[in-house]
Amino acid sequence: MISRALAAALLLAASTAPAFAQAALKRMPDGTPDISGVYQSDGGGANQGLEKRAATALTPGGRGVVVDPPDGLLPMQPWARAENEARRAPERGYDDPTAHCFVAGVPRSTYVPSPFQILQPPGYVVLLYERMSWRQVPLDGRKHLDDSTRLWQGDSVGHWEGDTLVVETTNLNGKTWLDELGGIVTHQETVVERFIPVDGTNLRYEATVTDPGAYTRPWTIAMALRRMNNELLEVACLEDDQDLPHLKDIRDAARAKAKKP
Repeated sequence: MISRALAAALLLAASTAPAFAQAALKRMPDGTPDISGVYQSDGGGANQGLEKRAATALTPGGRGVVVDPPDGLLPMQPWARAENEARRAPERGYDDPTAHCFVAGVPRSTYVPSPFQILQPPGYVVLLYERMSWRQVPLDGRKHLDDSTRLWQGDSVGHWEGDTLVVETTNLNGKTWLDELGGIVTHQETVVERFIPVDGTNLRYEATVTDPGAYTRPWTIAMALRRMNNELLEVACLEDDQDLPHLKDIRDAARAKAKKP
C-alpha cells in the first residue's frame, strides 16, 4: 500500500502533466500486464535534481520527485551533502559520467530526457534506453551475481506482485550520478523499482534507493511514465555531443584561475 504522501505526489504529477489518451490494459498470454512499448518519463526536471528547487541562471527549476521522506529531501550523510554541493559548481559538470557517454545508471536511466522501450520476451523484461544502454531483467527467480561483480547498470532481477512489475537491482559500481547536479551514490547502492500499470497508456514508476554508504535511510522517488506512439532513435553520443568541449573549457578555466597567486 502506498503512503498518503506518495499518493498525493502522484496525483499532483498526473494533474500537471500533458493529457494523453488512455487505453484499456492488455495482458500477456500468461495473464501478466502487457506493458511493452516506448515510454517517456514525466520527471519534472529530475535529471537536474531530485529535490524540489527554484530555477537558477544555470539550472531550470524542478517540482521534486522525492516522496519519501515526506519533506522531499534526500537523507544524505554529511559527507555526501558536502560532495553534492561541491559538484554543483559549474566546473564540475565535466565530471558527470553521462557527459562522457557512460550509461546513466539506476534509477537515472528512467528520467534522463530520452525515451526508453519495454519489451516482454518469455521469461524476461528488457529495457532499451535511447541513450545507448539496456537492462535485461530475468523473471525466473534467479539469484543476483556474486558481490565481486560491479556494473554501471547493476544486476537486475524481477518478479510480478499482482499487476506490478518489481525489479531489484544490486551490484552497482557507485560511479554514476543521480542527476546533473551530482546526486550521490556509492557501490553499496541497491534499488527496488516498481512499474505499476494505471491503464493501457500510463505507468506509475517508483524507485526506492538504499545506500548506507551515502544516506541515513532508504528514500523513494515517484513519477508517471507515458506510452508514446513512436520508436527509439539511433543516438550516437560522441558524434552528437556538443556539451563536453564546453564543459572542459569551463573546468580548465576554473583550474587556471585557482593556480594564480
